[in-house]
Amino acid sequence: MVAQKVLDPALLQLLRETQTGKTAFIMAAGNANFAAEGNKLGRENSMTYNYKVLPLSLTQIYAGRVAAQCGKIDHTATDATACTSSLKVLMDVQTLIKFYGFDRVIVLAVEDQVNNMTLQFFGEAKATLTESMAETHQVVPSAFDSTNFGFYIGQGAAFAVFESEDALKRSKLQAKAELVSAWTATEVATNAIGQREDGQGYRRAIEGALKLCQIPPEQIKIVKTHGTGTKSNNEAEKSALEKCLSGFVATSYKQRIGHTMGASGLLETLLLFNDLEKGTVPGILNRSEEDHVFLSEAIEAPEGMVLSLSAGMGNVFSAALFNMRI
Repeated sequence: MVAQKVLDPALLQLLRETQTGKTAFIMAAGNANFAAEGNKLGRENSMTYNYKVLPLSLTQIYAGRVAAQCGKIDHTATDATACTSSLKVLMDVQTLIKFYGFDRVIVLAVEDQVNNMTLQFFGEAKATLTESMAETHQVVPSAFDSTNFGFYIGQGAAFAVFESEDALKRSKLQAKAELVSAWTATEVATNAIGQREDGQGYRRAIEGALKLCQIPPEQIKIVKTHGTGTKSNNEAEKSALEKCLSGFVATSYKQRIGHTMGASGLLETLLLFNDLEKGTVPGILNRSEEDHVFLSEAIEAPEGMVLSLSAGMGNVFSAALFNMRI
């Protein structure tokens, strides 16, 4: 399982040794788990099964098992808000620390194995690129581009620890960034797997995050977009950003790692933090035209706040604001 690669024993030991107060564990799983029942269908090495959906049951059990490895846990929860799951739970992180007295909140972002049901769904929705489609149209994955578009399915996991200021002083750990604000919103739409072209959902999430922390939009200089590269998301996300912000640069990671599910928002944010530590904001791969906003090339990282965006099926949109501590 991909999650095991981020659950380094030394890291878990460090969490246990530095635990100083009330701790919560949240697993952002993206979607309900699929359990295979019966025999495989088709070829011996195929991934095709008869699937039975087990909403949250296996997810919650796994969350409890991992939480126990992280120390004495006072609260365990799971989230299955599709592809925005790992950013959506940052609202819970804020709430638990600010209003419920938690000192530390651990977030593990995971997802189901990439199975034929997932591939079939995205394929029928014409949301994902296939090798044959890419060859036919002579395109490669990109975002906010007039020629190249789309994404391949990816798989990943992310692990992050959030602490209050007081807990951080006691644990003596070094913070990579400060979570300033997070907001999740929906939009008025009749299509639960589509997006409004005017970007209402993204706009509500961005405006909600800004209002919560009372920070003017001019302070946001770097945006990690959801960046699927589909026509609908290109229009919606670009429209929202241009209405809400100015003087920013934007990038996307799905062209580099594929479209992970529950892990995507947090995983891509952490990848951006790694790049910012090196002093750069990467360009969006495979852009066919020069662009200094939705970056076609890497640039030196400007000073300012970071906005991370994600979207999930069911008309859910999340935004999180960060200050880097480097």
